[in-house]
Amino acid sequence: MPSLLRLFLRLGAVAALAGALVQPGMVHAQRASQNAVTEADDAFGSTVGVESTGIYTQNNTRGFSPRKAGNVRIEGIYFDQAGALSSRLQQSSAIRVGFAAENFPFPAPTGVVDNRFYPMPVATGASMGLYSTAYGGYIGEFDLRLPVVKDHIGLNIGADYTDFRPSDGTRGITTDIAARAIIRYARTEFAPFVMFRWFPKYQGQTLVLVNDDFLPEHPKTGRYLGQSWAVSNYNAIIGGATLKSRLSDDFVIRSGVFRAGGARVRNLTEIYSLHSRSGDDNASHLLISDPYQSVWSNSGEVQAVYLADKGKWHHRVYAGFRFRDRTTESGGSDIVNFGLATYGDSNPQPEQGFNFTAINSNRIRQSAVMLGYIGKIDGVATINVGIQKSRYRAASRDGVSGDLSRSRANPWLYNATVDFEVSPRLSIYVGTQRGLEDSGNAPESAANRLSQLPTTRTTQYEGGLHWRFKGGHLFVNMFELTKPYFTSDANNFYAALGTVRHRGVEASLSGQFGKRLHIVAGAVVMRPRVSGGPVGQGKIPTGTPAINARIDVNYRTDIFDGLTPTATLQYTSKEAVGAREIASLGGGQLVIPGVAILDLGLRQKLTIGSVPASLRVTLANVFNTKRWDVLAANT
Repeated sequence: MPSLLRLFLRLGAVAALAGALVQPGMVHAQRASQNAVTEADDAFGSTVGVESTGIYTQNNTRGFSPRKAGNVRIEGIYFDQAGALSSRLQQSSAIRVGFAAENFPFPAPTGVVDNRFYPMPVATGASMGLYSTAYGGYIGEFDLRLPVVKDHIGLNIGADYTDFRPSDGTRGITTDIAARAIIRYARTEFAPFVMFRWFPKYQGQTLVLVNDDFLPEHPKTGRYLGQSWAVSNYNAIIGGATLKSRLSDDFVIRSGVFRAGGARVRNLTEIYSLHSRSGDDNASHLLISDPYQSVWSNSGEVQAVYLADKGKWHHRVYAGFRFRDRTTESGGSDIVNFGLATYGDSNPQPEQGFNFTAINSNRIRQSAVMLGYIGKIDGVATINVGIQKSRYRAASRDGVSGDLSRSRANPWLYNATVDFEVSPRLSIYVGTQRGLEDSGNAPESAANRLSQLPTTRTTQYEGGLHWRFKGGHLFVNMFELTKPYFTSDANNFYAALGTVRHRGVEASLSGQFGKRLHIVAGAVVMRPRVSGGPVGQGKIPTGTPAINARIDVNYRTDIFDGLTPTATLQYTSKEAVGAREIASLGGGQLVIPGVAILDLGLRQKLTIGSVPASLRVTLANVFNTKRWDVLAANT
């Protein structure tokens, strides 16, 4: 708590200084009014500030990761995200799937992460946030908004400090600094930005490898099983600029160029490989250390948009070009074997020196020429079609042998969606997309850990209905997604070893019911299956639950002029730990059981002097439910 108090005093001093610099009555605490539940358009996933709602995230949408797939946008412009964006820049982030993507040019099969930045400030202002998190962690954040030249030049600046402490006793410290200038002249807006992120201290969560028919016992809360000296250190930089210009009433240019990346200055991973359920010396204890490695990506897009509106007819014709050039370093790691240990007990060892080998390098160059059309007839239908000619080139060099391998592809990609407005309240749609998507990096437990995986082709078919009612929306969608399946082979090398197909139904209910109640509720029910390759037919893919459901409720009362109780209930069904058939389990796969987690809270708007503020208190995980995260096969 003393460190939390010191942080509060420091931020308070900064806020006081900012308040002295701005005109009286011009401070607007925009953070105080943020509420992910009341601002959500649907239950498919959105983030506002530190709050999130919905069934999907950028790491899990319909069972896949749109972030890993390379489907990230900044202000609607393609961005190869080689590093996480700072919330000091983001006003909001949303997952665009189904109906939410019908007006989005060139949607992607795995969904799109739509990041929106803070706009031109209209008045000088400052915001401060202080959050006490679980197990003694905390977050402090500060934002400053400066309209340098009213309506023409503005500046948004922010910084934050996070001390993150999960239940397993690890600790991660991060610092973000970000700035974005917005320059507007006539009908042209140019907005450069930059963000820096440091991880001066990051203790990685220990991994557990299971090789039999049982799950390990959960370690005691707060007990760190790693080495006190095994601290990782990372840094990241993201910069770029967007340019939007309305050259005439019917012609618009949207573009952006970005550079993102950073370095794993020091990266360590500890692994316990279990031999028995419990008992002394029941696990092999390994530590893997990586040499200095970096990842950098240049990316961007330009879109020319022709607009034609006449009465009930609305036409948008898109022509564009997007590109990326990414370099990833991996390998060269050293493995230290600490011998046998008892899993669940700390196993301290003297600090080690490491002998690294040469690192591997991987380069991907990808581009696409695009042509698309979005047309709408009011009260009748909306059509969204697009075609892309993609060019993909990849080269990988082994650091030890010097061997060079290359791959290339020149596929045609497409998207097509038609939305029919059956009545003013009911719409139905059908659609399909084919994309060339990334596959992320190999997991830290694999022989080729952290290496860039090849880009793969993904196909999706979908359809659904949208019902509008007073105060809200109901969506029900069906989908089928097919792409190559990555897992570890007999030599623990992570590669494409079959095909995975996700068939499912998703639903979203959101809106205001009466004057007091806000609800965001969603669920997805899938049948994920793997086929082909050594994995076999009909297996459940690793770490993919068949059911995920969540409901968020806010109820505003008259107590203290608006005290609002909140509740979140989330259910995740069982997940397969690996694909291996286990005789003692009747030939089935080892699974972790499903869980339901309940959060209860209160939020209250108030004022400190004349400054708007808000207070939120949450009792997270009311029933203290514990559950393993499946990161990769048997991990």
